[in-house]
Formats: sequence, C-alpha cells, structure tokens
Amino acid sequence: NLEYEFISSILKILKNQTDKIAFLEGHGELNNNNLYDIIKSVVNDNFKLSYYFNVERFNIKEFVIDSTTMQPDIKEQINNLCKYKAIIIAKPTLPFNNLDKLIIDQYIMNGGKVLWLIDGVHASMDSLQNNKRSFISIKNSLNIDDQLFKYGVRINADLIEDLRCIEIPIITGYSNNLPQQKFFSWPFSPLLTLNKTHPISKGIDAVKSEFVSSIDTIQNKLKKTILLTSSTQSRLIMSPSKIGLSILENPPLLETYNSSHIPTAILLEGEFESVFKNRILSKNHKINIKTESPENKMIVIADGDIISNDISEKGNIYPLGYDKYINYTYDGNKFFIINAIQYLCDNNSISLLKGKSLKLRMLNKKKIKNNKILIQTINILTPLILVFLIFFYFNYLQKKTYK
Repeated sequence: NLEYEFISSILKILKNQTDKIAFLEGHGELNNNNLYDIIKSVVNDNFKLSYYFNVERFNIKEFVIDSTTMQPDIKEQINNLCKYKAIIIAKPTLPFNNLDKLIIDQYIMNGGKVLWLIDGVHASMDSLQNNKRSFISIKNSLNIDDQLFKYGVRINADLIEDLRCIEIPIITGYSNNLPQQKFFSWPFSPLLTLNKTHPISKGIDAVKSEFVSSIDTIQNKLKKTILLTSSTQSRLIMSPSKIGLSILENPPLLETYNSSHIPTAILLEGEFESVFKNRILSKNHKINIKTESPENKMIVIADGDIISNDISEKGNIYPLGYDKYINYTYDGNKFFIINAIQYLCDNNSISLLKGKSLKLRMLNKKKIKNNKILIQTINILTPLILVFLIFFYFNYLQKKTYK
C-alpha cells in the first residue's frame, strides 16, 4: 500500500497533462452532491478522482447548432465527448433515445472508455417510508438493453437477496413511550464479494450495495472478467415483485439462499462492435459510422448506488460506503471505483502494483528437523565468535597505534 501511494503520487507529479474524465448527464443521473465524496472527498484527502483526473460533467443533450443546416451538430458532439479519456454513466433514471445511444456508441468505437452504473429495477430505501412499508419493484426501462447486449452483457430485471449484508434498525416495541429498536439483516443491501486476482479488485474488502441486480454475459469475441459477485448464500427474485420490511418479520428459509457468486460487475475487453452496424441512419446525421472499435474496455455494474454517497436531512454529506446505523465506512466502494477508472484510463503501472503478489519463502522443515542441533549451535556461537574477533582486532589496533 505504501508503494502504491508513493508511485501514484510520483506519477501525478511527473505527468505533463492530466487526463479528463466526465460524468454524463441528461438522463436523471446522480447529481454533484451524490457524487461529492468520490470526486472531491468529504475528508478533503487525496483519495478522490479529482486528485488523479480533471473531472467534468458532460450533458449529452446540449448540442452545438450547425450554422449551415441549423440542426444539432452530431459530429461535433461526438468529437467533444471524445476529448474525455473515460465517461461515467452513474445511475440514469430516464430512457436514452437513439441519438444518445449513437453518440455513446461512436465514442466507444473511437476508443472511449465507459463505466456503466445501471440499476436493473426501480427500487430504493425511500420507497419503504410509506404507511405500508413496502413497494413494487419494476424493471428500469432505459432503452439501452440492446446496446449492452451487443457489447456482451445483459442487466437483468431482478434483485439479489444475500445473507452477507448490512443490518438496519427496526422498531420492535415501546418502553415508557420510548421506541425500542433491534437490528435485522437486510438482504437487499448485500456486501459484495470481489475478484481477488484482478488488479481492480484485488486487496479490497467488501463493497456496500443497495438493490443490486444480476448480470448475464453474452457469447462474443470479447474477454469478460467478473469483478463483483454475491456471496455463497444468495438468491434472486424477479421483478415485478413486492419488497417490504415484512421479510424481516418472516424471513425466508435459509435453504432458499442456494445461489452462489451471482455476477454484479463485469469488465469487458477487446474490439467492440457497434450496435448501429447494418442500421439505416438519417441522412441528416452527416457522420461516418464506425462499426468496430480499436482494442478497448468498459465496465458494467448493475447498481448505481455503489458510487453514490448518502446525504442527511440537514444536507450533510456522508463518506461513500458509510453505514450510518453502525457508524462505519466500507472503504471498498471508493477503492473499487477509483481503481476501475484508473484501469480504464490505462494507468497500467498503478494497476500492476495493485496486482502484485507477495510470496513468503518458507524454510525447509525437513532440513530444520534433521539438522536442529547444528543450526542451533551455529546461531548461538557465530554471533559470539564475531564479537570476540572484533574485540581482539580493535584491541590489537589500539596497542599497535599507541605502542
């Protein structure tokens, strides 16, 4: 970890130009307050995206108007987006139209990197605050299923329940008119397990999530690496379904948590094929569609809340991954996101450091047992002999000098 901190700081000093990244907006994505800790850090330390990159926001729906046609200049919009080394699509809530998808697709075809943080269903803890203490989860229709499918993944309209999860307080009764709370495991907020061998996720503890969906991979020529999964005791429920606090009062049987390591975040690497390949486009676009990208990569995460910090009712911003009920911060969220962006932006020297393994060179126990007396004798007598030799040598020099 010290080596990582030294090298990342030295690279920042030596780098002539800082890479630019952008949070995409235009589809109800997370605002600056929800992203404050990952960008600027609540505790004002160097562990933030703005320490490594120039971080901006890019509204995909704000176009430059072509003076000759008086139409939005699509080519210029793609060029403007290509100025960023990577873009982050953080928890969109409104559908993407075909023009939005075309611009993102051509950004990828030109070598742009994307971190997708997409909710598979509409679900949030705020929805439990009604009188019924329940809600119906429904599919999050963003109109990007075909695009992600073409790139090699599918975010499913389901939710993961996991026994490895955070706990939430529930009022169980009253004593002297004072509410009595008890903590219960909340399976819809899993503590996700990380891939221990990949540089992005190696050495990181659990990642806190909320209403996370599963991801399927599609067979194509791309290399796929699973970065985040559920634990060994998890299960899936399909949407639409009723989500309520009643699950705490009448928990499902443990035997029903029979699924293991359900994928929730996947790294895709290789040459991507355009979703607009063989499609007929409007002549007004006036752009040459690239149908295949150079060697490229992207990461798809089936939960937008992984990157979002909480905000109190008074407007105070909590650290990313903070659990206000137990006053504990899961650092894994921040480590994972920053490592993911660095990996996408080809900060290979830093990524290699995260992937290093330390091997302990163990002593040969058989030799130790067979030569126990000899080894003990050498270890005891050798230091004593060296001390006496040094003493006699300096004593000899002193007599010779002052004779």
